Amino acid sequence: MRTSMPIRIPTFTPKSKQAGFTIIELLVVTVVFAVTVPALASMISLLGSINGRARDLSTIHALVENKVESLRSISFTGMIDGTTDFTGELPATISPPRSATHTISAISPSLKQIEVNVTYSDRGQPRNLTYKTYIGELGVGQY
Repeated sequence: MRTSMPIRIPTFTPKSKQAGFTIIELLVVTVVFAVTVPALASMISLLGSINGRARDLSTIHALVENKVESLRSISFTGMIDGTTDFTGELPATISPPRSATHTISAISPSLKQIEVNVTYSDRGQPRNLTYKTYIGELGVGQY
């Protein structure tokens, strides 16, 4: 005769009585998100502003370098003392009101100074950049 073994049905017993998140944990997560999300949004906005300013400065530096090099290509005696406006050469990406001038002045009979001034609006604030260089009668660096 066979003896039958009793069948045991497994029962589920939770290891802990906690079945979800507590209110404290939810509040901590909410506070962390409330602090980090606006900070990240502010950082992204600031990076966009810095990128725009860097683009403007890079564009202006390249323009001034080209202007000075074009003046250097003129003969020393062909450079006439005085101020010349070249605002029309500024790219449209530079915020108005904007202006650009270069002034040639004789420091000595064999040395001229070139001063380039660029003024533009940077986020609503006027910004003025001034560059100076010298050109000698004998050539670059030969005063």
